[in-house]
Amino acid sequence: MISSDFLPALISAAAAIFFFAIPDWKKFVGYFAPAVAATVFATGILSFKTSSHDSVSRLIFLFIGFFGFIFSIYSAGYLKEKLNKFFSYFFLSLFAAYGIVSSADWRVFIIFWGISGAALYLMMLFNPQANAAAKKTLIILASTDSFLILAAAMLYKANGSFSIQNSAFSATVFFFILAASFAKAGAMPLHTWIPPCADKAPVPTTAFLPASLDKLLGIYLLAKIFAIFDVPENIKIIVMVLGAGTIICAVYMALAQHTAKKLLSYHAVSQVGYMVLGVATGNIIGIAGGIFHMLNNAIYKAGLFLGTGVVEEGEGTDHLEKLGGLAKTYPFTFAAMLISAFAISGIPPLNGFYSKWLIYQGVLNSIGRHFPFIIILCLVAALFGSALTLASFVKLTHAIFLGVKSKRQETGGRKREKLSFVFPQIVLAVFCVAGGIFAKDLFVKPVFGEIATTGYWMPKTASILIAAGIVLGLLIYVISNVKIRRSKTFIGGENLSEKMEISGVEFYTSIENIHPFKEIYFLAEKKLFDIYEIVKSVVFYFSDLLSYLHNGVLNNYLSWILGGLIFIIIIAL
Repeated sequence: MISSDFLPALISAAAAIFFFAIPDWKKFVGYFAPAVAATVFATGILSFKTSSHDSVSRLIFLFIGFFGFIFSIYSAGYLKEKLNKFFSYFFLSLFAAYGIVSSADWRVFIIFWGISGAALYLMMLFNPQANAAAKKTLIILASTDSFLILAAAMLYKANGSFSIQNSAFSATVFFFILAASFAKAGAMPLHTWIPPCADKAPVPTTAFLPASLDKLLGIYLLAKIFAIFDVPENIKIIVMVLGAGTIICAVYMALAQHTAKKLLSYHAVSQVGYMVLGVATGNIIGIAGGIFHMLNNAIYKAGLFLGTGVVEEGEGTDHLEKLGGLAKTYPFTFAAMLISAFAISGIPPLNGFYSKWLIYQGVLNSIGRHFPFIIILCLVAALFGSALTLASFVKLTHAIFLGVKSKRQETGGRKREKLSFVFPQIVLAVFCVAGGIFAKDLFVKPVFGEIATTGYWMPKTASILIAAGIVLGLLIYVISNVKIRRSKTFIGGENLSEKMEISGVEFYTSIENIHPFKEIYFLAEKKLFDIYEIVKSVVFYFSDLLSYLHNGVLNNYLSWILGGLIFIIIIAL
């Protein structure tokens, strides 16, 4: 009898083969693929109840199936062609994810890890314009995979086994595995594949993998190495600093973006910093916060990408300057994205606030250890990053849904939002609310047990008070019989002309002209912070040099041979 642990992976593998083999029957695939994903999710729920895995692995097992189900519905409605191939790679990704979480052997783990990266590459290629981005993604992930292979070999030499088990700490092995984790999750400095992926790849691909599944797997590996190694305090501090740096640097890059998908991509990077910071504290509260934030980020970031996909599909662009006033055009998308934006910004009582609060608690509990000043700076960076996140999502929601409609949108009224678009967004928005109010009962206690936190936060009571305040405000508004005057937008008594219009991004352009951010943004545009471009430049430099030296001319080769002989003779003498 097949164990319930293996059922989701086996069904996913069979579905990948099936959809690859059949023709592109859009209607059949569009209905059958979500049905298969629902089956995978159901078997994952069964596995969650009976699995022998640890509590964190079981939770990730459950959420892999959940995201697979949600994104299968959205993808079936969003994509217009080649659904059979897309869902073949889609279920291949699920198969790899289940394999990674189930692996107890480094060899098996690495195989599934590589399959996951290959599936992402194949799904990115569904947009022909994403070829360069897909190549960059594959090279970065494959390069760090080689470090993971080396780490496994070194662990085998030390332990005589490939089993994933507690081991004596080795800084080299730790940082090799850390590189693979950072590349998968998208932490700095190995994040540079995420912005081009988000910009060029199809929205279902970006929302499913870089924004959700890859985050789960990358941070899962990070938590795994902190569990199997007794990490020294100085190494923990280094990782915490990397996490804090990721938060601040990425959120500043997000503020300067003029397209919705690129803005979201940098926030996908920034939020990884919180997860890294929490896990790197090494204490139970911080680890719980980091893992919970990993799940929360996948939820609200997926909702934001899906909403952006709806707007882009309807309006033909995600450039913020060309959008505006679309709240009535896409009411469900607006409501869902607003909740997700509040959640990622850490607004109580939503899920993003609770996980960040746990991370802050974990960092505070680390201050009594070595390097307290650096730890305090990490905490300040996390708090400041949350404020900047709110600022950038004020920019996003205002630019897309509020303000004045741009000329190209004025002729369009309210558009019909497809159920396949609306349903996933509503489900994710509900999870943002429920995950904040009931986090302690649904996540913290079942996975980590009773955690003693400092401070006082009662999400249920706070939610009731917030809801009561909103209801009271609406009641006062209704009974006050306030008269509303509707008029055209004007400035200084004059009607707003096209030349006077200001988009939702104009206020933030001043940031790009403030020192030292002006210089930093300039260097970023030149890709001087892109590790991929740096390594590529070095490789191409030596490649061009060798091409120049080895040009196929016989006389040149004879000269090099003679010169080499003279050099050897001189050394020998």
